[in-house]
Amino acid sequence: MLLGHHRHSRVALQIMDGVLAFFAMFLAYWIRVEILPTAIPLESREIGQILVYLPYAILMGFTTPIVLERRGFYRHLAINPANRLSSLLEVALILFLLAVSLIFFFKESPSRLVFLFFVPILTGLLNLRQALVHKLRQVRKTKTESFTNLILVSDTEFSTRRWPDLFTESGSGIRITRHLNPAKTSLPDFIQTLHDDSAGIVLFEVESHNLAWSSQAIQACEEEGVEAWLSTHFVGTKIAQAHFEEILDQNLLVFRNTQAGPWQSILKMIFDRVASGLMITLLSPVFLLIWAAIRRESGGPAIFKQKRSGRHGAPFTMYKFRTMVSDAEMRQAELKALNEMSGPVFKIKNDPRVTRVGAFLRFTSLDELPQLFNVFLGQMSLVGPRPLPTYETIAMTANAQRRRLSVLPGMTCLWQISGRNDVNDFSDWVQLDLEYIDQWSLLLDFQILLRTIPAVLFGRGAR
Repeated sequence: MLLGHHRHSRVALQIMDGVLAFFAMFLAYWIRVEILPTAIPLESREIGQILVYLPYAILMGFTTPIVLERRGFYRHLAINPANRLSSLLEVALILFLLAVSLIFFFKESPSRLVFLFFVPILTGLLNLRQALVHKLRQVRKTKTESFTNLILVSDTEFSTRRWPDLFTESGSGIRITRHLNPAKTSLPDFIQTLHDDSAGIVLFEVESHNLAWSSQAIQACEEEGVEAWLSTHFVGTKIAQAHFEEILDQNLLVFRNTQAGPWQSILKMIFDRVASGLMITLLSPVFLLIWAAIRRESGGPAIFKQKRSGRHGAPFTMYKFRTMVSDAEMRQAELKALNEMSGPVFKIKNDPRVTRVGAFLRFTSLDELPQLFNVFLGQMSLVGPRPLPTYETIAMTANAQRRRLSVLPGMTCLWQISGRNDVNDFSDWVQLDLEYIDQWSLLLDFQILLRTIPAVLFGRGAR
């Protein structure tokens, strides 16, 4: 049967991708040794023998299918993704970071160029494999003997129209033989239809008032050994994705907004800790100079501490270099009429409380550097929605505004690189944060970090 064949082919694809990753490592080595020296004269004594790269090739062969699995490339009957190439490049970059991290644990010193070449080679090979698989699925649509019959149970005209188009586009080899309306079909008639159509699958997409009937029909499918697919359309979620997970030995349908898998979240956490630790060490002389400049200009502590809202609104103490006079918070009430930001946020372009050193620190964003300690402690991330003071979070009234609290706050985000002076409406600010949350990936984080550099150098949007 098709579904059994698909599950077998899924394992075959994972093995194939592992072999491709293994081969990509040695192809990268061959390019570095044989091709590159003919174009660019390079020293070859530090490249190392080919056996040096064997552990890395084996590691890539094992981890590539795992990362692809987490990125959804083996999902059942997945339609050819429009952003396939960028997603595969992201996978290759994740593997590259993993390999480079492991270099420190081996005595050999392999060529870094080999690992750089590995990224585009693996991306190209996986993209070619994905394209061939998609082409084979399209060809399979013409072979009617390989089709599996599916009965569509729905109570809306929209479902009746969209599912045939989706299955046709996927080239899955599934044929919808009949559409049943649960309000007009008795359970005995449903069972008889299973027999008449030799159905292998029944897809249920119904409204909540027809769930009781669908539950009985699913039990009938279970007794007959027919697969039953239940759409979560009845819940009405637009962003959150549904997953069946076993929790405390119970099967639960979990709705989660996060687009990326746990492996990306773990890599993000590791990158945050390592990068922030290195930056704190390298920038320690800058910390001392700024501390001395602030203390020389005005009395009071050089570090400003404020309670900010972290993930899910949990308060934490955020650190910044003080850019205002020491009694700035007490003077905020008298400046409320000058607020230029709509909503619960308080922002003034030419704030009279800002000191001369503080103005320079704000223009260069150097006042944000102490937040590296918050990142190192796991309270913040390098990239994420900017943390708001707890009193501003309490003033939020819309649920969509609070959804920006569903991830760790960060030192920079889309709002920062978009030019903060151009964003005066809090709803626009929130929209940028939600855009980041809904499209989050490691590649997006790297893009934001790279775009933050010119934003800081040119003081674009700094306030």
